[in-house]
Amino acid sequence: MDDSSQYLKSHKVTDNDFGSCDVYYMKPGGHEKRHYHNGVEIVYVLKGNCKTHKKGQVYVYEKGVIHEVVNDSDKELVFVCLTIPPESEKNTIYVQ
Repeated sequence: MDDSSQYLKSHKVTDNDFGSCDVYYMKPGGHEKRHYHNGVEIVYVLKGNCKTHKKGQVYVYEKGVIHEVVNDSDKELVFVCLTIPPESEKNTIYVQ
């Protein structure tokens, strides 16, 4: 997660050698900058609809696929991320 100010809070569900699972609560107007991972990230949206993500949808980002989260709505966006290998500064690379 690049900028924690974009999020109301986050909750780590699990973190082990295999992968990590986190729940993120993004503020209205929040933006997670364009980035990619050195592994797979699976995102499931629990609440909210925005420019890049919709409630009830699953998004699978393969290794190296650039993506972002743009909450252009006036409501909170809540989503679960499963990251394999685990989420870390080493496996999240931000791009311009």
